[in-house]
Amino acid sequence: MITKRIASNNGFALIFTLLVVMLIALIIVTFSFIAYNELAASEKITNSVRAYYCAEAGIAKKFMELRAGTVTDLVENFTISGTKIGSYSVSVTLVSGGTFPTYRLTSVGTYKESTRTIVFTVRQTACSRFAYLSNDEDAYYWYGSQPIWFVTGDTIRGPLHTNDYLNISGNPVFQGSVSTCASSINYYNGGPPNDNPVFEESLSLGVSSVQLPTSTEIVTNIKTNAQATGGLYLTGNSKVVFLANGTMNVTNSDKGWNGQNMALPTNGAIFVNSGYVDVSGVLSGNVTLGTSSSIYVVGNLLYNTDPRTNSSSTDMLGLVAQNNVYIGSEAPYNVEVDAYIVALNTSFGVENYDSELNGTLTLYGGITQYRRGAVGTFNGTTGAKVSGYTKDYNYDSRLQNTAPLYFPPAKDSNNRIVYLKVSYSES
Repeated sequence: MITKRIASNNGFALIFTLLVVMLIALIIVTFSFIAYNELAASEKITNSVRAYYCAEAGIAKKFMELRAGTVTDLVENFTISGTKIGSYSVSVTLVSGGTFPTYRLTSVGTYKESTRTIVFTVRQTACSRFAYLSNDEDAYYWYGSQPIWFVTGDTIRGPLHTNDYLNISGNPVFQGSVSTCASSINYYNGGPPNDNPVFEESLSLGVSSVQLPTSTEIVTNIKTNAQATGGLYLTGNSKVVFLANGTMNVTNSDKGWNGQNMALPTNGAIFVNSGYVDVSGVLSGNVTLGTSSSIYVVGNLLYNTDPRTNSSSTDMLGLVAQNNVYIGSEAPYNVEVDAYIVALNTSFGVENYDSELNGTLTLYGGITQYRRGAVGTFNGTTGAKVSGYTKDYNYDSRLQNTAPLYFPPAKDSNNRIVYLKVSYSES
């Protein structure tokens, strides 16, 4: 009886051992299966990510060509060589033309069996993209240079950039993005609490410089079109008074004109060579006025249809001077200028800014100037205005998508065209 009981127990132990071995084998097989599937899934995800990187490489390559203005082949195929091969196929499509076109870049990246597609849409921007743009915030006199200040009472509505220090005294208000290449702000009174500028949107310090348009890009372009059929080309000192009925009165001794009434040039280009030009009036149309000398705004200069109250307005004016653009001494106590102003080699400022006390200078449009010009003076102790105008600068938001005639695209410090991202997505 004892021997039989031992044999029975030995049989049970054998069966239990076999079950344990089978269970271990099942666990091993299960984990191997899971590990294999996870490895395959991981490889699939990795390949998909690499395919996305390939698509991004295609976008980056073609976008660099677009910014440099060197796009030759609209479709490009490229294979990455090596043991792990990937590729991209990228195309550039013109979505909408015009002076500042919109492009769609479509890049298909492939890595092994994975494919990813990126669609990047960009729009070229104009050099008029800032409400205020300057290269130098100092004025230069016979005795040296002096900073020009944004002061209490000044309001800038729109994006502002300077390649120089931003000079601030008191509490000016900036209602758009503000950027400067300098790493700090130059405060008149040492900064807060004595200087408390209001930055309603953003302030960025130490950013890259912005390139101003060159004479060839803008002055020569206006001059060439003014000399062409449909333009108006004048020599010597001139005066242009725009009229609300879509015409203008022009004075120019070289042509023997004294308030000569005529239609606006059909191609919108007016250029005055070897002379300054006085301008004022109410513009009904789209015109760019340029000169190899300086421009004097001698009275209110308004749009007949105000874009601020009528979004369908097509009235637009560019004022481009090789030298200065001034608010002339004949201008009224409160003056408004509706235009985008470019003082290419020098400044936008006010004639007799330090000897006459005026009201408010309202600008609707924007300013690009090489060197900051003065529009008034203030008491350094009290901050009160002593002479000149208080600044009320308002950006014409239409200039984000268009610009006055014959304005070039914006470029960065490396001479690359600036594009605005419209969309970036995967399809």
